Amino acid sequence: MEKKIILGISSSPRKGANTDIMLHEALRAAETVEGIETKAIYLRDYDIHNCRGCFACCREPGKRENGKYACAMFKDGMEEIYPLLKECHGLILASPVYFGSINAQMKQFMDRTEGLLRYGTSQYQYGLQNKVGGCLAVGGNRNAGEEFTLLAMQYYFQVHDMIVVGSGGEPTPGCYLGGSCTTYPNKGDVVDGILQDEIGLKSTRNTGIKVAQTVMRLK
Repeated sequence: MEKKIILGISSSPRKGANTDIMLHEALRAAETVEGIETKAIYLRDYDIHNCRGCFACCREPGKRENGKYACAMFKDGMEEIYPLLKECHGLILASPVYFGSINAQMKQFMDRTEGLLRYGTSQYQYGLQNKVGGCLAVGGNRNAGEEFTLLAMQYYFQVHDMIVVGSGGEPTPGCYLGGSCTTYPNKGDVVDGILQDEIGLKSTRNTGIKVAQTVMRLK
């Protein structure tokens, strides 16, 4: 049986730190579900321009070269990411909490997927539709914007007509929206502070499993 692919994306600028650890835990948990394969990418490794809001990807320019390019304006690091988004069956986004929401790198990535929406004109139109989405967030305190950050990523999934899952499956811990970790009582610059947050890590693993189980239930 061909394995289903779950793609994990970390938007942390810090290599191997808390957000990356969360993503690793979620993907490792997802792979405990038979039939699942995972891949991870880190946005800091890619040169990505900001979206200009020109909507060329949704108009005639997007059809050039038989709709080869998801973005009709820039040829940058997103050209490596678009095929992975099209290929995957599930998507897990992981963001640190910056001022109560997703960080700039995550928002930059999201904005550059305009051409994957229902009104895109390239081969990537409907690129994420009906795929499974789950999300992870880490903040410096237990109530430091994690839920709002998760909601921002869930809103993104909804706009792409994806199937959104949380960390369900067990009564506790009840983050509900996804994986939510805190570095407290350590400072946020402690790169592995979340390893003391077993409740948060459990919600993270549950999210990975939930995404994987839902992927496998879909035909």
